[in-house]
Amino acid sequence: MFDMNPLNLPDAQLQQLIMLFVAGALGFIIGYLSRQSDIRHLEGDLASTERELDDCHRVPKPSVVGASNEEAIVLNRIRSRAKEIDFSRIGYASATEADDLKVIVGIGPFLEKKLHAAGIYTFQQIANLNRDDVDKVNDVIEFFPGRIHRDDWVGQAARLAKQQ
Repeated sequence: MFDMNPLNLPDAQLQQLIMLFVAGALGFIIGYLSRQSDIRHLEGDLASTERELDDCHRVPKPSVVGASNEEAIVLNRIRSRAKEIDFSRIGYASATEADDLKVIVGIGPFLEKKLHAAGIYTFQQIANLNRDDVDKVNDVIEFFPGRIHRDDWVGQAARLAKQQ
């Protein structure tokens, strides 16, 4: 009476196979529904991004006065990437507050235009840059890697900001 083992029943293996099949089918169905939900969510994000991209293409690009066509293309490209810079940390400024950035050794007229296109107008903004910010600005303005560090823009800008 106490020797009853359910695995010794004649159809025990069949019951186990049926349970295995049901578990596999349920796993497949749940995974499929979950994946379909993810796909619908990603398609919605894609449609939203495509609408934003279309809106960006409709906005007329500001032309730069006195710049050649190639300069305008570069400056517009920099202007479009300016949002990558952390202005909440380095500070915001406008063209009306602009310092003469060409005073900093290593910054010429075109580089100053590039910095302005990126939203950097003042010595204080450059002085507030940390190492990561310098690398990001270097990338955005398409300048020689490491040149900002070598020319010590941050140190020069800090001294010039104190003199003002």
